[in-house]
Formats: sequence, C-alpha cells, structure tokens
Amino acid sequence: MMLYGLEKALDKSRIKVVAVKDRKLVGKLGHDFSSGRGEAEAIALAVVKQAKLLAIDDKNGINACKLLDIAFVTAAGILVRCREKRLLNQEEALARLGLLERYGRYKGSILEDVKARLKERK
Repeated sequence: MMLYGLEKALDKSRIKVVAVKDRKLVGKLGHDFSSGRGEAEAIALAVVKQAKLLAIDDKNGINACKLLDIAFVTAAGILVRCREKRLLNQEEALARLGLLERYGRYKGSILEDVKARLKERK
C-alpha cells in the first residue's frame, strides 16, 4: 500500500532517484554512525547537494544529522505539521498514524506523544 504511493510519485516524476557518487563518504557515514546503506546514502546526498531538509526516521541517521548540522524532518513530524496546518482532519491524521505504528519502528512513547499532538485543538 505505502509503496504504491511511492511508485506513483516516481512514475509522475514527482520524485527523482539520484545515485550517490561518493561511495567513500557513504561508507564512512555508515561506519561512523552505525547506519544502514540507505540512511548513509541519504545523508551523503544531503551533504553533497547541500540539502535544505532531509526526511529521515532512523535514530542513528537523526543523530548523524544533528552532529552534521543537517536540517531533518521525520514522518511523524510531517504528520503533526499537516494536522496543524489543517491539511488533515483528526480522523485522517490518526489513521495515518496507525500506518506509521504498523509499518514504522517508533517507540511507544513517541507514538503516544504524536497521538496527543494530533488530538490537540488549535
């Protein structure tokens, strides 16, 4: 289900796949921050392309962003912001949180905090 949206965005050219050329940087980031290849590649691209923002949910990747001064956002953060901007109503936001709960690897405390923030009236 979630991959369908990604595939659709790729087909419509809303998402562009970019290869990382600096394999040494990827290896170093992966080693230094105990990150997987995908996270290390995303961080390397953010460094090389001087990205304004990196979407990342991996704890080690987030720590790397903090140390490397890379602005980042998580899926949960995007969800909360969409709710604050009234792009999603409470029911829609909670349904999407359910997907993050099901497919993501979030701590229970993070999920509870996000749920509370989604239920707040602004």
